[in-house]
This record gives sequence, C-alpha cells and structure tokens, in this order.
Amino acid sequence: MSVTEDLIDFSIIESHKENIQSLPNGRSAKALACNFAPLSINSKSPGLNDTRNLNDAIRREYELELNAAADSDDPLDIYDRYVKWTLNAYPSAQATPESQLRPLLERATKAFQSAQHYKNDPRYLKLWLSYIRFFSDAPRETFAYLARHNIGEGLALFYEEFAAWLEGAGRWTQADEVYKLGIEREVRPTERLARKYGEFHQRFGRRVQSRDEPSSPALPTIRPALAAKVDPFALSTPRPADPQVPTSIAIGSASTSRSGRSKIAIFSDAHATPADM
Repeated sequence: MSVTEDLIDFSIIESHKENIQSLPNGRSAKALACNFAPLSINSKSPGLNDTRNLNDAIRREYELELNAAADSDDPLDIYDRYVKWTLNAYPSAQATPESQLRPLLERATKAFQSAQHYKNDPRYLKLWLSYIRFFSDAPRETFAYLARHNIGEGLALFYEEFAAWLEGAGRWTQADEVYKLGIEREVRPTERLARKYGEFHQRFGRRVQSRDEPSSPALPTIRPALAAKVDPFALSTPRPADPQVPTSIAIGSASTSRSGRSKIAIFSDAHATPADM
C-alpha cells in the first residue's frame, strides 16, 4: 500500500463531526474517513445500499450467535462484540434508529441482571454505562439502580463514572461521597480510583460553592417493595449527539440535570414517589 493510500483526509471527518458520537476510548480516524468519504464515479467502494446489506448480514450473524447463547460458555461476549460492532458501524449510532443500538443495549443489560458471575464483569458494567450515556434521562436513578443490584459494586469504574456524572451536575459533595465509598470497599483497581480521587480533590478545592447543592445522600435509601418496581428503562430517550461533550465526564452531563425538564418518577407504581433528589 502506498503512502498516499495511508493518508487520512481529516477534512471529511471535520465536515461530519456533528454526526459523530464520541466514545470513551475514541474512534479510528481511518474508519471514520472511510465511512463518510464521498464516492467518485469510478470508485470501487461499496455504495449506501451495499453498506446496508453488509451491515444487515453482519447483524444476522450476531443474532444467530445470540440464538445459540444458551450453549455458550460466555454469552456476555456475544453482546459485548455486538455492541462494539454497532458503535463502529454507525458513528452516530445514538441518533440513528437504523443502528438499533437502544434495543440492543436494553436486551444486553436485561439479559444478565440476575447473573451473579457477571455483576462485577467490566464488560457488563460498560454496557450499562453506554445505556446511561446515550439514552437515560435519569442517570442518577440508573446508577442507584445498579448499586441496589450490586452491579459493578467491586469495580472502580462504577464509582469513577458515577462520581464524574455527579461532579458534572454540580453535586460535588455527593461525588466525594461516592469516591470515598469505593475506596472504603477497596474496589479494583484500587490505585486508579485513589488517583482519580486525588485529581477530583484538586478540582473540589477550586470549585465555586453553591448554596443550591443537594445535601441528600448520593445513593438514597429506598424501601425493598419500591426497589422491586423500579424500571431503569422506563425513562430513556435518545439525546442529540454532542461531540463537544468531554469524555472525562463521560456519563450524561450537567445539561441533563439543568435542562429544565420536570423530573419524572421512574416507578411503575402510580402511588410511589421518586427518591429525594
């Protein structure tokens, strides 16, 4: 392959950046340029219909794997690969119904809710984090749901992402509480969480204090009878892709909490009330 063929035309990516959903681990510039590159008359690249047919064929392969998941030693691996492929195949997957990302994430997260051996599997937690990032209108409630079901309880990633969301929403005291909880539980990797907490404390000291900051616990107590009725998928709508959102505060953003929309209960019981925000 010539040097010219290896060069990436970043102007193509720049002109489509508003349609590209950022990912925590970044995206391949070469793959993005190929996805959005215009076709010349003599181009041998696949057309739109060819790409759709190829994606449909790959999706069918994944679905066949899922149909046989009962015989798999690691069924979570199928969903993990399936979601990663979807995010790569559809750069704006969050806002593209054709990607089928939302129902896929719902299926993936629901499939292993009662699987004890996956509760502290980083792959399973990351599926939940993707769901929160792209579709949850109530991130804090969803994080609380994960905590009540011990999903990610032993992983530093859960506390880092929850604390990052709280910080982005201006809930500094609650974020501090979440970091301390993770350190107290000696979650893994311990050193990374301690480092993140140290970085947070530097920002904590420089913050502009607000009288409106909530004083309630980061993880509100909820009666078991109500906890059983909480549906984390009840409030989920695709949010417009925002490539300018920094990945350091990866889950949700302050805009979710400050959007001005009224808070909605996520309980299926019509007489239940949402947890104190």
